[in-house]
Order: sequence, then structure tokens, then C-alpha cells
Amino acid sequence: MTPEIAEKLKTVPDEPGAYQMLDEAGQIIYVGKAGSLRKRLQQWFRESADLTPWAARMVSMARDIDFIVTRSELEALALEFNLIKEHGPRYNIKLIDDKSYPYLRLTDELYPRLSVVRDLPAHARVNLPGRFKQKRGLHDPKRHEAISMREGRLFGPYPSAHSMRRTMRVVQQLFGLRSCRRALTGAQCGKPCLNYHIKRCVGPCTGDVSPEEYAAIVHDVAEFLDGDTKAVLGRLREQMEAAAAKLDFERAAQVRDRLQAIEKVTESQLMVATEEREQDALGVAQGDGRAVVALLAVRRGRLIEKAQFDLDDSEGHTEGEALEAFVSQHYAEAHVPREILLSDDVEDLPGWEAVLSDIRGQKVRVAVPRRGEKRRLVELAAHNAQLALERSLGKRASLPPEMSALEELAEALGLAELPERIECFDISNTQGREATGSMVVFVDGVADKSAYRRFRMRDTEGKPDDYAMMSEVLHRRLKRAAEGDEKFLPLPDLLVVDGGKGQLGVAAEALAAWEIDEVVVGSLAKREEEVFVPDRPEPIDMSDYRQAQMLLQRLRDEAHRFAITHHRGMRAKRLTESVLQGAPGIGPARRRSLLTTFGSLTGVAAATVDELAAAAGMDRTSAESLREFLHALETDESGPEAGDQ
Repeated sequence: MTPEIAEKLKTVPDEPGAYQMLDEAGQIIYVGKAGSLRKRLQQWFRESADLTPWAARMVSMARDIDFIVTRSELEALALEFNLIKEHGPRYNIKLIDDKSYPYLRLTDELYPRLSVVRDLPAHARVNLPGRFKQKRGLHDPKRHEAISMREGRLFGPYPSAHSMRRTMRVVQQLFGLRSCRRALTGAQCGKPCLNYHIKRCVGPCTGDVSPEEYAAIVHDVAEFLDGDTKAVLGRLREQMEAAAAKLDFERAAQVRDRLQAIEKVTESQLMVATEEREQDALGVAQGDGRAVVALLAVRRGRLIEKAQFDLDDSEGHTEGEALEAFVSQHYAEAHVPREILLSDDVEDLPGWEAVLSDIRGQKVRVAVPRRGEKRRLVELAAHNAQLALERSLGKRASLPPEMSALEELAEALGLAELPERIECFDISNTQGREATGSMVVFVDGVADKSAYRRFRMRDTEGKPDDYAMMSEVLHRRLKRAAEGDEKFLPLPDLLVVDGGKGQLGVAAEALAAWEIDEVVVGSLAKREEEVFVPDRPEPIDMSDYRQAQMLLQRLRDEAHRFAITHHRGMRAKRLTESVLQGAPGIGPARRRSLLTTFGSLTGVAAATVDELAAAAGMDRTSAESLREFLHALETDESGPEAGDQ
């Protein structure tokens, strides 16, 4: 202990707060919190302290200390969390790539929609007193009611963007909630979007859905997001029976389909308790200086979510210390359930219960179960953590290269989940003539040739404008999806266009015109193999994502091959037909007959007079005239072969 530290320890107050340890360069190497700063810091620097190896190294490197006094241990926890995020101290276990946890919000509009919220409003944060504290408990309908006066109704937070996006998709598919940002009044407002045509929106923009009818749907959505599927199912059964009693069988069938879909979603959630529990089970696994915590979320007795979280700088720390680090950083921003189950022992369980109860605004139980179903639940969490750790340490030999490429691509583009379906578009033409647009499809990183599609230009044929041609292709593709054509469904998770920023802008405009927000768009420029996405002026640095870059190149090359193959065939056919059009006595029927019989212009030119005369629709006089015509072309240097070069 340095003289500076010894002197400061005399002035440390017996109050809650966060403290920092600094090395000789003045860099923060550790951040902690305490209910009593004096007692905690004295414990660190007591000569008889029994420290673990990492703690002993950290204390030996400390040359100074600093501290910030707070009003409560809850505020100390929030401060510790912010300091760790800002400084990344060497000896703190840190959540890797931690972000604020997403919420879903039902907007406060006449026709509400679901939106994503990452940063809660100030009055919903953990360190504010009074009536706002209870709003951390977001699963209570009364608290939803309080929040709705300002921001709408909040649901969450979700442990990952993946789970949040999946929930949004399920809600849209099951209930038909709108996703557009139109200002709706109940009257007709423009043309319905793609989601309406593919039965994923009830279409309040059509003017056929009253605010009262839509409010009933919103009420079901809110209960579904709260996990109260029983109430939703009961109400839908009543609606189905009422429609059937009125002989409105079409309406009854619609409600039945929604009822069955919700039942299917509910059945996929594992029942882990007979009573309606709200708990998180945390399991941890460590290895090679890293740790993974698996979280199993149980709501109303059902296991509804599994998420893994990577932690760094955990070497030398115990499993309990890794769990403590996770709890302090995760629950500083995430929803705190009524009960948290841990796979390993941590220090001061009563202290954690007090802090977490303060965050939630209600009593929270923190326990390390030793037996029974709760013990089996944390063992399951620990097993999931071990599997996730093995994957994170690079033990991926069994993973197909396609899946590794998709994982890299999702990381490079910042996607919430792996892009299962990717579509790539390209245009091939000769100064606007024989223009062909291609659409190739990769599913799970592998080409799905049965889903490939070609487009012959209609509005832009003969116009050497690649942007206009790309726009035509994309609009026609999206229109076919809007019409419910199964050959063009589902929509892709990622849409890629061959080209630079200009082509990217065309693709983004096409998606916006059809009010499609859920499809990610990107472009790949040929010259420098640069990858562009909207709202980023500079290309993405793909140097660390070689497999992802190679996947995009395969997509682009396949789209180019598919387009140019068809384009060359069209051009060859035009050249062949244009040559035969000049032959005396050869009309459209005879041209088709000759090309069918001999396969190509070369085959026709190589045939004898007798062979030509034997073709359907031909006679000897026409055959002799054609032979003389082709012989004259063969001796002309400006003939078809020279012109084709």
C-alpha cells in the first residue's frame, strides 16, 4: 500500500458509493461499489487479507484510489456500471459488446404500432426516487397504464435484439398490427402496403378498420406481450363462436386460424413450473480467460427465452465473481424479475437482494438452489453456458462454412440475427438492348436455384440506364410479393444489389416505396469490392470478415452469371433472326422451323440443299435460294461472325 493510499483511507467516509483504483500511470484498473466505501477499501488493503491471485495482482499495481459518494447502494450500482462501460478497467469482468437492452413500445396513437426503444426515458431509470421507481416492473398492466400517458406502453426489456425482432414478427403475423409510420385518422390513406397484401396487417389505412376494432387487437397484443396468452385465447374462442353463431363463417375461420397460431407459439414454450413464476436462472461457464453466462427467462411458469452473454477478462476469477459482474452490469439496465436463481455462490446474497429489490421497486429473491426443480433449472442454464463457451472459443469445426460466413456477415452488417434468405440482383444489357435483370437466392448460405428469377425489361428496354432498370426489377419483384405470388415469398432478410452507392440508393427507395422496413439492404461495388449500407458514407471494412466478403462475392458473381447467360442467349437469338430475316422466301414460320431442325444459324449454314428442303415448311426452290444467300454472307468480311465479336 502506497503512502498516498494510506493517507486517503483515513478520509474515506462510511457511506455508499463507487471507488476506483489507479496504476502508476493514472489509468483506472478497477472499479467497484460498496454500501460502505470505508469498510470495503480497508478490506482490500488489509495486510492479512486473503486475496485471490487476480485480486492480489490488482492491489499490488494500485498506486492511488478515488471514490464518488452516492445517496444509496442502488445509485452506487448504477455509477459502477457507467464507469466500467466508460473506462473498461483491466481487472473488471466486462460484458463483451454490451448494449442497452431493447424494449418494445406500443405507441400512443389512434392506431398504435410497435416500435423499438433502446434508451428508456429519464423517469424510467433506476436511480430516480418516488413514483417513478415502480416503472421498472414493466410486466404489471397498471404500470403500463402509467407509462402510456407519455411514451406509450413499454414491454421488455428483451435479452437480445434477436429475441425482440422475433417477438415483433410473431405479433405482426398473429395479430396484423400495422408497422408503417403513416398518420392515420380512420379514413382511407393512400394505397395499402405489402404487409396488407400478404395478410400481415389488418389495413387501418384502407378506412375499413375502426379505432374500436383496432383497439381490441391492440389489447390482445398487450396481453400477449405480457405473457397472458390464456386471456387472449379465451377472448378469441368467444369471437369465433359468436361469428359462427351469426353464420359469418369467413370471420370465424380467420379467428380460428389466429387462435391456432397462438396456441402453437404457446406450446413451443417449455413448461418448467406449475405456478406462475417470474424468474431468471443464471448459469456460468469459464475457460481460457473468458466466461459465458446463460440466462433462462421463466415467465408465468414457462421457459420463454434463452440468451447467452460473453464476459471478458475473467481469468483468475471464480464463477461466483463472474456471476456478480454479470448481475451488476445486466440488471443495471434490464428488467429485474421477482426471483433470480444462480448456479454458483456469490458474496452477500442479502445485499444483492436489497439492491435488486430497490431497482424493481418490489421484493426480489436471489438464491443459489441446492436441490429440486430450481436446481435442475440452473444446471440447465450452466449446461447451455458451457456449450456457448465452447462455440465462443472457436470450437466450430462441426459448423458448415456457410453458417460461419453468415455469422460474420451478421456481425459485419450489424444484423440482429443471421440472414437466412439473401437475394442478390444484377442487370446485364448491351446499351439498353436485350436487358435482363437477375434475382438469385441463397438460403442458409447455399444457392437455392429453384428460387432464381429473371426479368426482361419492359418500361426501360432500349434505354441504357442501369439505375432505372434496377428500379424496375426491384419494383416488379416486390409487386409480385404484394400480390401474394408464392414464387416471390418470403421477403429476404438481406437484399444485395450489384453496384455502388447509386444502386444502393435505388434499392432503398424501392423498399421505402413499398413501406418495407424489415429488409436490410446493401450493395457490393465491383472495382474495389466495397460493401455499402444506407446511412454510412464510407464502405464497411471487411478485412476482418473474409468469409462474409467471399459469400457476398459469390452472390454477386452468381447474379451476374445468371443475368449474362440469359442476355447472351437473347442477343444470339436476335442476331440469328436478323440474319434469316434478310433471306429471300424465309418468313417467321420457316425461320422457326429451320432453327428447330438445325439448332442454330451455324447448323443452318452447314446444311446441304437437300437437308434444307427436307425441313418442315421448306421446298427445294426456297432451299436453293437460302443456300446461295448464306454462301454470299460467308464470303463477306462484315458477316455475322465478325459483327458478333
